[in-house]
Amino acid sequence: MDWLPQIVVNAEDEQSIPTSVAALKTFDIGFPNHKATVHCIGAKAHDFCKNWVAKGGHQMLNYPPTVKTSQLHYEIVKRTRLPVAIIAGTTVFYDDVSDYSTKKLFGADTLPEWNLTDTVINLKSIEKTVIFVADPMEVINSLDEITKFVSAPVATESKNSSKWGTQTVIMDGKIYHQTSGIFNMLYNFDSKCFTNFSKKTASKYETVFGGNSISSTMKKMEATGHDTSKFMKYINAALNEDWKGVKGYRKVFIDSIS
Repeated sequence: MDWLPQIVVNAEDEQSIPTSVAALKTFDIGFPNHKATVHCIGAKAHDFCKNWVAKGGHQMLNYPPTVKTSQLHYEIVKRTRLPVAIIAGTTVFYDDVSDYSTKKLFGADTLPEWNLTDTVINLKSIEKTVIFVADPMEVINSLDEITKFVSAPVATESKNSSKWGTQTVIMDGKIYHQTSGIFNMLYNFDSKCFTNFSKKTASKYETVFGGNSISSTMKKMEATGHDTSKFMKYINAALNEDWKGVKGYRKVFIDSIS
């Protein structure tokens, strides 16, 4: 399947610029002989993205910092009929993933259900580092069907947030939180619509969890009782472009939250 790579970069502070563009730095490993479209949210990583795109003959689109990543995923899928690979800027590639194939609507990895606090439960979700969308048109058709009786009381700039926004249910003293994104809505409605990555596919990349907003993400994790010291060696490795040193971060992160 011939994928069109779409890289979403969203550095929220100066410290996070190097980790927010890891996917650009390792792109040629994951997608050799491919051209990408870089979707740059905000101005922090703009200069790096602009230079990388110009040097490699890629394309770039700019968005204001108010745009949400999940909102952008929806817009990317809605605007194409061709298979796309949606890639987080925090991705680190170790091997060629461009030969991936699926007969389902999309292929991705998952994160387990985990407790943010004693009362807040994050449901099992799609891990958004790399998502291969094989049938964009059917993805949109399915979302329209699921949400046809649902309206979102939000401002104009968040139009269609009933499809891509966070979903929350409060019940019996617990708060159940469905992570934002169209792929989580599809997954929670019908988990058979996607292909879960094999161990072989998942081993071809890593993600720098918290790499778009290192300081605020670590503070949030610490505020909910998580030990972030075990994360920092992987983040520091990414900051120094020690890609080998980033290997294993996903497992450490998942083991910590679960």
